Amino acid sequence: MPERLLSVDTWLAIRWVGLGGLALAVAAWDLRSRIIPNALVAAGLGFGVAVGAATGSIGPALLGSAVLGGPMVLLWWIGAAPGGRGLVGAGDAKAALAFGALLGMPSAVAGLWWGALAGGALALGAVLAGLWRTRRALLGALRRHGLAGWLAAVATHPVWAQGVPYGAALAAGSVAAAALLWR
Repeated sequence: MPERLLSVDTWLAIRWVGLGGLALAVAAWDLRSRIIPNALVAAGLGFGVAVGAATGSIGPALLGSAVLGGPMVLLWWIGAAPGGRGLVGAGDAKAALAFGALLGMPSAVAGLWWGALAGGALALGAVLAGLWRTRRALLGALRRHGLAGWLAAVATHPVWAQGVPYGAALAAGSVAAAALLWR
């Protein structure tokens, strides 16, 4: 069996190199351009499946891909429907499939949890930063129109239309899950 050719610690190191490289690349691309290249995601997915096959754990790798990537693909599909609001991008959904394959099961469940937590924190930070940049206009609306005017200004603020680089959040969540669960 292939796991006898390399020690368990060596396979763990190989998984860390793959996950770390994918996480850095996905986060960098997504933060810089809000696009995650298909070639990058395909390489990460292929690497995760190959390591799973080489270690005799192809089932956990494929299941991890489904568990972490499935909800993201569903959110992309719902958001991409006519009239949809673009819940997550296609690159984010495909990156989740790759992260899930690299994490395997049960780590992919934790990756989904930590990725959602990181995504929420990133979204909250982006909204607060956007509101803070326009605080003078929002305070002017409060002075001129009272609380109702301020609430209307906040509710229609362009910050709600901006997206967040969710691939970066998935990368952070996947690394956090691996750091907590891989032994």
